[in-house]
Amino acid sequence: MIRRFVRELKILTLEEAIHKMTGLPALRLKLKNAGLIKTGFQADAVLFDPETICDQAIYHDPGKYPSGIARVIVNGKTVINNGVHTGARPGRFDSPHR
Repeated sequence: MIRRFVRELKILTLEEAIHKMTGLPALRLKLKNAGLIKTGFQADAVLFDPETICDQAIYHDPGKYPSGIARVIVNGKTVINNGVHTGARPGRFDSPHR
């Protein structure tokens, strides 16, 4: 989304794209305490370079990690560090009515 709609087509701001990928889905799915960086909310974080982030997955190789992502933190645990998966799998799914 960032590469295509922010950098290439310039039809969204970076902030709008991030909202469409985080806060908006949380609202639509009625996930309480999610989707925003806010005290008391469950937060995952992605540290990325907006100038280089780019999807790499293709139809025949859908598991390729995107480029331009330095770190991914899920439930306070680093899952991706310098583009390498740490082996951590701290993600979980709670009921939408949590």
